[in-house]
Amino acid sequence: MERLEFILTTTYFVFRDHIYCQKLGTAMGSPVSPMVADIFMDFLEQSAIASVPVEYKPKLWKRYVDDILEITKKHGVDGFLNI
Repeated sequence: MERLEFILTTTYFVFRDHIYCQKLGTAMGSPVSPMVADIFMDFLEQSAIASVPVEYKPKLWKRYVDDILEITKKHGVDGFLNI
């Protein structure tokens, strides 16, 4: 965990001959970033789907990277998104 924290919190990049330290988020191009983002999205989705009222629950929820396929009732879309 210490190594992962180090990798995620010590991201430097150069822009117009100035060196910057990224303070928020994971670094684009880092080999660790996609894995961390996928773990977080899985946690977020599972939490949202588990806590949503039955009338808003999607019948189907599939995600691949940043694409989501969802089948839900028309009246449940806004309710689910608000959760």
